[in-house]
Amino acid sequence: MKYKNVKCKTNIMEDDDVFYIGICDDEKETCAQLEEWCYKYGKKQNVDVEVFVWYTGESLCDDILNKKEYVDAIFLDIELISTDGIQVGNFIREELKNLETTIIYISSKSSYAMQLFQVQPLGFLIKPLELEEVEKILDKCIQLYEIRNQKFEYISRGIYYKIPYKEILYFYSQNKKINIITNVGEKQFNGKLKTIASLLPHNFIMIHQSYIINLDYMVEASYELVKMRGGILLNISQPYRKIVREQIMQCKWERK
Repeated sequence: MKYKNVKCKTNIMEDDDVFYIGICDDEKETCAQLEEWCYKYGKKQNVDVEVFVWYTGESLCDDILNKKEYVDAIFLDIELISTDGIQVGNFIREELKNLETTIIYISSKSSYAMQLFQVQPLGFLIKPLELEEVEKILDKCIQLYEIRNQKFEYISRGIYYKIPYKEILYFYSQNKKINIITNVGEKQFNGKLKTIASLLPHNFIMIHQSYIINLDYMVEASYELVKMRGGILLNISQPYRKIVREQIMQCKWERK
């Protein structure tokens, strides 16, 4: 039976979505070629694409740090002058704590494997670049974007709402209402928690008849309690303790 107040969305690139791509390379010809291919890819796949280009690592870091630009994916040359691509990647991951922007390294050499490990790039392309390889990596970028931007959809007082799953810390029920706790506030709609439990992604687990948590925001877990980001403590009720422990371990294993 379809639950009338809830829809869990799994297809992604909606009409108002834009996929932002960055290119950072000191070779202007490479930048121009990649930019052209990215826009052609967008038209071919019916994806609204916007491309930003930088010729130095410093200018890229400055713009991202000052929030002048945001990109979903970036093609990053390793052999940049002064601040190289590995330093830029570490800046994005370590300084900005940004684990969402997809990084694709490009280089004329293939001897950087160990140095790139901590940056967790999606791919590594060797110059001269080939259109087919760029399109394959863009396919993967879009797939990641879709996973990261799945939305929980619901109706409250006749108004239709959508919230990205990545923004939801946990759900809790009270007096026949479901409350959604996000990293920016709280939302509410009528419903039963058990009804939506089976519709949620696998990183959402039920720890109590009144609580479903997003494991991405769980900081600590004991047999009886979970600690969420922000210091919130939630009780794991007796009937759920064994299965919660198993689900937490399974989720950790899948992420290794």
